[in-house]
Amino acid sequence: MKRSSSKVIFTDALCLFIICLVITFAVAGTRAVFKDRIAKQEWEQTQSVMSQLIKADDFQEIKMAGENQGYQALDATGKTLGYLFVTKTYGYGSDVSVMSAVKDGKVVGVNVLDASNETPGLGQNVTKKEFVNQFSGLNESLEIVKNEPSSKNQVEAVTGATKSSKAVAASVKEALALFEQVAKTEK
Repeated sequence: MKRSSSKVIFTDALCLFIICLVITFAVAGTRAVFKDRIAKQEWEQTQSVMSQLIKADDFQEIKMAGENQGYQALDATGKTLGYLFVTKTYGYGSDVSVMSAVKDGKVVGVNVLDASNETPGLGQNVTKKEFVNQFSGLNESLEIVKNEPSSKNQVEAVTGATKSSKAVAASVKEALALFEQVAKTEK
């Protein structure tokens, strides 16, 4: 006996719906079961990056407004060694996420955490050490230039990626502004 086409379509749609529902619950369930392990691994990765920027024995999270994240770097005695801030600014293709280490109002290190949606071979070059190392020792008056820097607070943009370079600089400036806010509250 031949089934009607509407019954076949309904059965196929129902099967597809059930499969999608089962897969969604399986993925959500897996995430829920492993959420503590995932959070631990994410924190270890964050600490690894922070340790590259400021050598410290401990990192304490600071409450920040908005999506920004802040951390206080401490030595074994509890003395503050500096601060780290994770900020985001829109580049050429999406947000560029940057971790900036700040001590005494100056940048001591920068790590571009995510520039994966910037142009490959151009904008993604902002993650290279040659570019981010230029920020060390700078303060909030830093600026991006297209040619060789002529003053000490200038950073040479990545060739062909001025928007991405400016996004990193804006994120670093935002971190410096956050440092000023934190410094005021600690006095």
